Amino acid sequence: MEVAGYGGSITCTGLTAGVKSWSLDLVGDTLETTDYDDSGHRTYIAGLDGCTGSCEINWDTANTISIGDSITDLIFSVVGSTEKYTVDAIVTGISVSSSVDGLVTATVSFQGTGECVLTSA
Repeated sequence: MEVAGYGGSITCTGLTAGVKSWSLDLVGDTLETTDYDDSGHRTYIAGLDGCTGSCEINWDTANTISIGDSITDLIFSVVGSTEKYTVDAIVTGISVSSSVDGLVTATVSFQGTGECVLTSA
């Protein structure tokens, strides 16, 4: 079933106002194990996994998040679902954008540290 995004959320210390959208990329490495016995076909095993993410916000002075901040329990929630992703993370970037006919916005980037846990309440 499709889910509208308007009620989603991202929660962490220092980021309290104006969140417009978020993205979360879960990734996993593969390690090549190909040897002469594999008859010309590559073979792999699973390696390390991790995640990166970002969110877009309307600039608000209530937000105190900064590059290098360590975030405990960064939570990405989807509206219409009991599922949420929780991970500890480091803020790796903040990109601010301003235009004469719009709001000042920022994109905040995160690098997960440790396991990204999917839970259902």
